[in-house]
Amino acid sequence: NNSSDDNERREIEFTKHTLPILNWNSLLQGASAMGLDSLPPSVTPELANDEGFLRALYHVLMNVHLVNGMLTCSETGREFPVTDGIVNMMLEEEECE
Repeated sequence: NNSSDDNERREIEFTKHTLPILNWNSLLQGASAMGLDSLPPSVTPELANDEGFLRALYHVLMNVHLVNGMLTCSETGREFPVTDGIVNMMLEEEECE
């Protein structure tokens, strides 16, 4: 099917172009916190050109969503609740300066 081949090529190209700007350690940490331990500890040049890896990474980037839980800022430790896929980043009144 031409349409699915075209989509797959676009997904692979998207992922190839996104890979250099990803903070890999942060992605690993977030994926691990969500129970996804399938990502490698680092990306080798071979992996960066491996279509299977790129398709799997595309899936993690585009199709894995935190629906309910907490996001924690790695710099401040502040927690942001996530409800129904929406992050609440509103500060409490006592947090405002």
